[in-house]
Formats: sequence, C-alpha cells, structure tokens
Amino acid sequence: MTLNRRSFLGTAPIVAAGLLACSKKDAEKGGKPADGGLPSSKLELQYPYTEKVIHRPEDGQLPDKVINSGCSFCPSNCRHLVHVKEGRAYNVYGEPNDPVQRGKLCAKGQAIPQLLYNKHRIVRPLKRVGPKPSEKFEPISWDQAYKEIAARLIEIRDKSGAKSVAAKASGRQTRESGAMQKRFFELYGSPNTTHEGYICNDSGGIALTLTFGHGGQTNGYGPDPITKTEDLGDSKFILWLGTNDAECHPVLHGYMKERKLKTGCEWVVIDPRMTMTGNGADMWIPIKPATDMAFVYGMISHIIAKDLYDKKFVAESVLGFDELKKFVAEKKFTPEWAEGITGIPAGVIKEVAERYATKKPSAIMTNAGIAHHVNAVDTFRAITFLVAITGNIGIPGSGANFMHNSPVGVSLPPITNPKPITDPGLPPQPDYFAEAILTGKPYPLKGVFYAGNMLAHNANTKRVEEALSKLELFVSLNLFPQEDTYYADYILPTTTFYEVDHVGVRRNDRGIRWRNKVVEPIGESRVDSRIWIELGQKMAELDKKNTPEYWKENLKVDWINTRDLWNKVSPANNKTSAGMTADRMDKMASPLRWPCPSLDHPGTSVMYLDKPEWKDIFGGKRFLTPSGKVEIFTADLQKKLSVTGHSAIPDFYTSPETMDGLPTLEYTEEFVKSPTVSNTEGGNLVHKVKIGVKPKDDLRKKYPFQLITGRPNALHFHTITHWAWHLAQESGDRYVQIHPDLAKQMNVASGDFVKVETPRGAIEGPALVWDGIQPNTIFIPATFGPKQVVRKEVDREVWESVNTLTSGAYYDPLSGQVEYKAQLCNISSLPGKRIYKVGHPLEEMKASGQGQSAEPKGDGKEGAKG
Repeated sequence: MTLNRRSFLGTAPIVAAGLLACSKKDAEKGGKPADGGLPSSKLELQYPYTEKVIHRPEDGQLPDKVINSGCSFCPSNCRHLVHVKEGRAYNVYGEPNDPVQRGKLCAKGQAIPQLLYNKHRIVRPLKRVGPKPSEKFEPISWDQAYKEIAARLIEIRDKSGAKSVAAKASGRQTRESGAMQKRFFELYGSPNTTHEGYICNDSGGIALTLTFGHGGQTNGYGPDPITKTEDLGDSKFILWLGTNDAECHPVLHGYMKERKLKTGCEWVVIDPRMTMTGNGADMWIPIKPATDMAFVYGMISHIIAKDLYDKKFVAESVLGFDELKKFVAEKKFTPEWAEGITGIPAGVIKEVAERYATKKPSAIMTNAGIAHHVNAVDTFRAITFLVAITGNIGIPGSGANFMHNSPVGVSLPPITNPKPITDPGLPPQPDYFAEAILTGKPYPLKGVFYAGNMLAHNANTKRVEEALSKLELFVSLNLFPQEDTYYADYILPTTTFYEVDHVGVRRNDRGIRWRNKVVEPIGESRVDSRIWIELGQKMAELDKKNTPEYWKENLKVDWINTRDLWNKVSPANNKTSAGMTADRMDKMASPLRWPCPSLDHPGTSVMYLDKPEWKDIFGGKRFLTPSGKVEIFTADLQKKLSVTGHSAIPDFYTSPETMDGLPTLEYTEEFVKSPTVSNTEGGNLVHKVKIGVKPKDDLRKKYPFQLITGRPNALHFHTITHWAWHLAQESGDRYVQIHPDLAKQMNVASGDFVKVETPRGAIEGPALVWDGIQPNTIFIPATFGPKQVVRKEVDREVWESVNTLTSGAYYDPLSGQVEYKAQLCNISSLPGKRIYKVGHPLEEMKASGQGQSAEPKGDGKEGAKG
C-alpha cells in the first residue's frame, strides 16, 4: 500500500510473471491432470503455472489493448485495467483516477489470471459416473446437462414438491446471477433460494432496516458530490468493532489509513486479537469473544447517565429513547456490569463512550466479528441505538457502517401470470441444508444447487459430508474441483470476472461498477446468470404443468445481454437506481453509489441526509421506517419480533458456548415464520427461541477454551483464491494461534503441532504463539480445505477446514447467521511433530543461527537476527 506509481509499475508484473502462456509440452500431456483431478475437454486448455514472462510495458512490450474490468474478491470493488495481447490477459493494474482506489490493487486482484488460465479449471459440464465422493465424471454437452437436470427437477417437484429443492448464490458471481437464480426458483415454485449474505453479513442489513428503514451501509468512502466532503474520510473518531478491515478490504482500508494520517482521526479497535487493523489504531482493546453487545450497552448506559446524548436529534427523530433509557437502568447495564462480561475495565468503556459521543462526526465500522454470532441482529441493533442517540446518522463521517450490506442488484420486471408460492422456506442460511437433508425437519430437502464450496463454507463439515452423500440431486456451479464437487451429480463450469460483461460485487458503501469482458470464456464455461436462463428455456420444453411462455417470457434469453439488462431493463424496474446504467458506469473511474434515481443524479454517499437530494427520492421521508423516524422501540416492532422470542430492545445474551457460561438462547421445537427474512412471498421458517437461559456447564468442563475463527490474511477470499499459485505459496499454513501463557503451559513453541477438539470433531495444525490474543482464546483461520491441490504443487500443506469444529445448529433466528466465532474447545500438544522437519530451509537457517527462533533469547535489547 506504500508503493508509489513508479515502483508499482516496476513490480506488479513480477507477481504474476509467467502464468499465461500454454506450452506445447504441457498441452501434450493429455486431458487429465497428473494429480488425478477432474477431466477437461480440450488438450490446449491445460495451462502450466510458469513458462513465459509476461509482457512488460516498461520494457517496450506494449499490449494490444487495455480493458476496464474489475475484481469481486472483496467489497473494495477495485477497477482493473487489464492488458491484453494476442487475445490473452496479462498484466493487471489498478485505476489511478479513482480517488479511493488510487491505482492500488491487492494480491488477490492481481491473481485473477492465475484462475483464468489454470490447469485445474473445469471447462466442460461434467456428469457423475462413479460413487460419491469421488472424481469419477464424464464430460457432457450443455444441452444434455440442461435436459437431464431439468428432468430431475420436474421429477422431484412432482413427487416431493418444489420446496424440496434449494439453491445458494455466491458473492463471487455477478450481480445478475443471483437475480436469475431467484427468478428461476420463483417460477419453479420453491421458496428455498438463498445467497451468500446469510454466511456473510445479512444480519447487519436486517438491523439497519429495523432501526433506520433500509439495509445499506449508511456512509461512504471518498469525495461526496452532495455534501462536498470525503464522508468517512472526514470522520474524527472511528470505532472498529468486530472487523479486521485491513486484511478483509485492503484497498478501502488503505484509503481510510491515508485519511487518518491526514486528518488526525482517532481509531479505537475492539477485537479479541491484535490484528493488522488493531496494529494501525490509536487504541486496541482486547475483548472476550462474543461479548460485544455488553460492551455497547455499557457505552449506551454511560452516555445516557452523563447526559452526552444528542437531545435535539433524539427529540425530533427518534422513537423509543425513553424505553431504552428505562431498559438499561432497570437491567443495570452499566460499564461496571459490562466489565464483568467483556473483561474490559469500566474506566476504558467510559472513556471510549465519551470520545465517541463528543468527537462528532463519529463512525462505527463493523463486520463478521458481529455477524457470525447467534445474537447478530440484536447486537447490530444495539449498535444502531448507540448511533441514533448520539446523532451520528445522516451526516458525513458518521453512521452505522455494517459492511457488506448493499441492496444494489439488477431489477427484473414482475412475473407475468405468477403462481404464488405459499410454502415457507427453510431457515435462510445455507448451513441448514444439511439439517433438512438428514432430519427432514421442517421438511426434507432432495436437491441442491450450490455456487461456492459447501464443505468449506458451512459449519460442521462432517455432517455436511453425510448430507451431501444422501442428496438425490446436487449440482455444483464451479470453477475448480473443490471439496464439495466430489459429491456432485453434475458440475457446471462457470466463468471468472474477466470472461463476461457484468456488474460484480458492490462496494461496502452501495457502490457498483460496470466491468467489461476481457477475454472470451475458457473452454465451454458460462456465466452463472446465463446458466439459469438457459436452464429455464429447457424447462419450457419439458415442463408439462406450465406453458412454455411461462418460462420463456419470465426468464428471457435477451437477458443474457447484460449491457442491455442494465441499460434498459433494470432502470425501468427500480426508480431508485434508474441512473445506474451500464453505459454510465462504464465511463466512471469510481463506483456509482445507490440511491441514484436519474442519469444526472451524482449517486449517494451519506444516507438519511436532511436534504432534498435524499428526501425527494423517497417522497419527503428522511428515515425509511413506517414512522419516518429512527425506531428503537415501537409497539408494532415489539409485536413483530416477539413471534420468534425476541424483543425490540434486546436483553443481553450470547453464544451457547462461552468460557464464562454467559446467558444464551435455547431453540424450541416450534417453527415460526420469520418476521425479518422472506426470500420469496412464502417467507422462511425459523425456530422460536427462549432468550437468557443458562448454558450447560458440563460442556465447559470438557472444553475449557474459546475457539474463534476468521480470515487468515489479506491474500485470501475464501477457498477460491487457494487455486492461485502465488497466493497459495505466499499465504503460509493454516495455523493455530495461541497465547504465550498457554503455549508455556503446554510446552509448545511456534511450529509444534497441536490438536484442537470440539463436540463436532478434531483437527491438527502448527501452533503460532502470539501475545496479541486473549490468554484462553484460540484462533484458527477459515478458507482451507483438503482438496486444495495447488498448495501441494507449490510445496505447501493442505489442511482440514476449521468448520470441522463449528456447529451449524447455533444460528440467529432473525437472520439465519450461524455461530462461526465462538465455540468451546480443548487443545492438546502432539509431541515430536512440527510443521518444518529437519532439512527444511527454515530449520537449517535456525540451526545455523540465521533464523529467529520461536522463543526469543537475551534481554530484548538486541535486534532480531535473520
């Protein structure tokens, strides 16, 4: 992030050097990779990793053309300037005219050619011909794949009902793909169409909608043409709560860091671990895992007690403040109470509360550290209360910035002659697929379409494996032979970002970009949106219960042309995004932010402005709730949420598995219709819960430590990036991060193997001793899996997924979000086993005195050697 333009141009090509040329030698090896991967269709599609140095503009080897495209590996939503020569993508550069991107790229973005031209890529539709799990497939044509899958869908629908089939979209897909999947399932009659949001951060959007009326992140990055500010770049105080933004959104975070250095904005990071984000803050505060709600209530209580709330804003724009004030007083949610829950001294909680309330504009930034808990929506709701009572909403530099929440997608016209879906869907998170398959509750699931990696995304891996082996129909939409494809009946090969015209991932601040196709699709791969449209056309041929017109008119072949889709269809069907056309976005260096109701509207950075540019879009409303005000508590809201056992102002509770046995929730056998999630008009079922119950003590006795999970580093966006050779090589191994006190107790040094166990299973891995973590907390990163063959090819180990240890049974009924972040565990050493054996270069360096040992020696005054 510190490279200047000259050094960037000099080094960026080296990162991706030699990826892209197909050697004759490699092409002659045959259609099946030597490691036993899945078969591909054409010999010339077997690409090596390294053979030919890429074309370097600074050496006078100019490209034939430069194409504006982009990356969907995180909501930084960077534009890519891709150099193309002889029909191949080579160098990748960042957009220098975007004031937030500033020409920057992270390593993930530069690795896309390694996915595009990859010898392991699946390039033809494949059909299973062997048992599950195995790699026994045969190539088939697209027409055969569509015909057989459509016939199976009709058979399952007529025998078991349409609700017996489910589908999950992915964040790596285009924005059009999720819309086409949803439309297909609405026509098919199934309520079980879902997406990555229930794995990622939809809980934040739900909380924002309940309090402010809409689920989008409230503030944005970079120059705002309406307020003439840098919006979040002009904050005076930022509370980073449950987010490792530096590694999750490197380019966006680089912009925020630059603004911090320029403006003097104060940063406080609350996290159980010292992360790269905490390392760049003014204050890092280690909190006990899963106790963020208590910390926030402690802040609220102190702000009210000290009369630091915004009286004018509360009086004019907030409903339920008196109820909140009474609630925190009666519950005695003081900073002293919060200290006993969080481990943070009451004085520190008071100090943070006072700074947040008085150094306006103040912003709160959150992410999966809040979302991946059973109390996700309720914790996010408490944060919105904090934002509201301090008046940090609707002004530049402030807001409740619950990242990854952006509503912007393609808008399709209403279904002609619709057939209403009356069956309610399953609990909305894809983790529940396994439960429905294995238990039949609330009803059986017979078929699943999945974009992504079900065995690495979903909790309780062994249970998911069992479920996949029992499915009647499993269709994987994928680029590579990942862990779940070994259970697939059909694999449909999809494209990378560079092979299609599209709108991709949205930036955190509701910003979207148009991306142009860089090269033609490799082999016979097709973009996911086209797959759903063409499968619909095949349903039109075979489905005897519906007319062909029902499918053809409601899932049009014309929609494969995504530029027309964004230029004509979407603007006509959503007045709040009518100005977000493909042609307009194609000309812009920066993302265009929603809402944007016309071609002359600049797009919106600050939501809920007390200005006509905002209010006129929504008929004069400032807040989009039923009352038009911020809603902390209303009688209607209380009635709505009580259906599931929740309250408008939530009591404190947390994960069923915490070291201190904190109040939690208990799932009853009763299913109710969710008041907050409805993926189709049929709605979604969730368990009714009891809140505030005491967890089981026997579990804590057997598993006395706290396991948390998260991103390994900035090099990965879940499992797909492990297929890029330089990311797999550079990212290291899946470690088990532990505190030095625990390491000393176990007689373990960094690199020694340990075993971590939960009620779901056990995994092994090398310890990483690190004093920036809670003493009784263990951190293991996600995104690893045992089928990541590229890791082996670059001399790295492969690892079981950490989700072998997590439980899909614990979820938030208001959002479907699963408890990935707080599980009880035990840990033990495995004497004599290390990640690096004698003879490994790092061990030889250490033996010769060139490398730094795991246990520093001396008085600490000398610099580290090596």
